Amino acid sequence: MDADIFELDRSSIAIPLHLRSVRYDAGRYPGASATRSLAGGANCQLYAYAVLEHHGFTLPGLRSRELWLDRDHTAMVDRMEPLDLVLVHDNPDSWGAHVGLCVGGTNVLHLSRKIGVPAIETLAALQERAEYRFLIGFKRPLRRAEIG
Repeated sequence: MDADIFELDRSSIAIPLHLRSVRYDAGRYPGASATRSLAGGANCQLYAYAVLEHHGFTLPGLRSRELWLDRDHTAMVDRMEPLDLVLVHDNPDSWGAHVGLCVGGTNVLHLSRKIGVPAIETLAALQERAEYRFLIGFKRPLRRAEIG
């Protein structure tokens, strides 16, 4: 494994077994038909939302631009904390941005085409790659699912 890619056990948040082996599939994104299950794979956003759901948060199927502009379900924050969404891209536009999830410190859990399965990398390591060199910013989920 690449020295900049960490084992999922390095996460400060729980990542259950069913979320550890999800395969990357660009065609399985929020709003796409038949994406209720991650069994067929997921893109970065669908994966991040599934991890958040496991931790009790609910987000609508927002794509990266809508996520960045959203003020009802998320809040923009200056520094990331565990369970904050992290948006990076090859340009400063949020449309088409890659979405990951802070899992402690500067570590980001994400699902990418390059790696193919969930991985943890530092934000700095992500930004060394041309496709993620621009930090769009951080979004904090606001709503936990109601129980009952």
